[in-house]
Amino acid sequence: MRSNRSLPIVVLIVFLTSFIPINTADSVSPSGDLILRDGPWHVGDEIEFSILVHNSDSELITAFLSIEINGETSNSSNVIIDSGNSMELISFFEAQNSGVFAVNWSVFDSNNTSVLFSGTSEVIISKQQSLFAEIYSLSYDYDEGYSINWGANLSEGKSRLISSKIYFVTNDGLILASEMDMSLEPGLRTLTTEMGIAPKGTYKVEIVLQPLNWNPLNFAFDEENIESEISGLSLEIISGPSPEFPTLGDTVTVGLELINNGPLETGSGRLIAVDGQKRVLAEIDVPAINSNSERQIELRINEWMSISTTTLEIIWLMDEYVTKTNLEVISSNSGEVSEDTDFSINWMGMVMGLVIALLIIFSIRIVSAKNQAENTETRTYSERNKKVEEKSETEKRTVDCPSCPKQLQVPFDYSGQVKCPSCLEQFSTKNESKEKSTEEELEIEDKELFASSDNDIVECPKCDQVLRVPYEKRPAKARCPACKCIFNAIAD
Repeated sequence: MRSNRSLPIVVLIVFLTSFIPINTADSVSPSGDLILRDGPWHVGDEIEFSILVHNSDSELITAFLSIEINGETSNSSNVIIDSGNSMELISFFEAQNSGVFAVNWSVFDSNNTSVLFSGTSEVIISKQQSLFAEIYSLSYDYDEGYSINWGANLSEGKSRLISSKIYFVTNDGLILASEMDMSLEPGLRTLTTEMGIAPKGTYKVEIVLQPLNWNPLNFAFDEENIESEISGLSLEIISGPSPEFPTLGDTVTVGLELINNGPLETGSGRLIAVDGQKRVLAEIDVPAINSNSERQIELRINEWMSISTTTLEIIWLMDEYVTKTNLEVISSNSGEVSEDTDFSINWMGMVMGLVIALLIIFSIRIVSAKNQAENTETRTYSERNKKVEEKSETEKRTVDCPSCPKQLQVPFDYSGQVKCPSCLEQFSTKNESKEKSTEEELEIEDKELFASSDNDIVECPKCDQVLRVPYEKRPAKARCPACKCIFNAIAD
């Protein structure tokens, strides 16, 4: 009985709908689901919501996307959608709290603020990620300075961009030694960074990791004192050189003071003097310098080997620690030394000498001009004959044409294209003797180089650069810091 009554009502509704205009909301539809980008998300992150909207109406509309999470609302900008087109609506929402939240979204017609369509989604927001910095070790090289081995640890979540900054800390403030931007994946990442020579007064190294466009849970920072390392050691020149301007072969002495202002116990060491050409001029053993103590030592160079201004480098070696200082020495042979002497000027003699010199110069100029005019033609003719003779004396070699029996004469050292005058064939010829000498040079370069000594100091076999290769670790490969050649360091 109920079904018989409902049938006429359904028929009436279908009949009436053909006369009702289609609502605008029926002409605008989503072309897919609501999309959440750049996840996973943590507190402080910006969540991007996106939906593609299609306008099947005959007129353009203006729409925007509204997002509501936990009572907070964020709207996108208005977007004009032409008839028959689809446009993407994007809304950004900043995550304030952690947890699982319902996302209530709606697409509005901005002309009459009516809801075109809406829906519900879900988002998971995690707690802020943690970022940690840690310094594992500091190492020192007397040529390159400090290097630092450190780590950056990012907690579970998404990859992040960070900026790492490493500072020398001095009494005057922070001095930036290294700065680098990087993408950090969750987990631990270890790096080694070259910092260079520490400025005077450095007593600490600091590392700071700064987030780029995100908010970590904590401040990533670590520091390491370098008081116990090389910073407390110094080598100072207190007198000399004596003599002040040494001559080739002289005995030269330099007064030095070895200072240990830190808690480090150096142990016994060695002093080495090297000139500007990396020649070892002197080498002596020095006793241990205890913490907060100093010792004065005279370094003696038995034979001075320079005849010009040179930089004398004095190196103090102590186990794995090295410090050094430089002293510029002017040799008396260089001509840069001037002596103050009392003398009087004979003005009359100077004037007479100047007049005589001018007369001699004028006479020479007149004679020279006359000879030049007389000999111009002779010289030109001689030079022309000389070029002909040189050309005729050029050594030749014979090459065979590959297309005919013709033999051609070409200069001995010529390599390149040759054209046969008989058959007009063009071919290339090479200087085999030159190629052979080049191959021999390459074979010589490929030979391994060796250097040996009975202590930790060894000379580069190629350029005589002095470097330190621990005696107990030999044989070992070593690389010269001056000429960059690699050689085998062996023990005597």
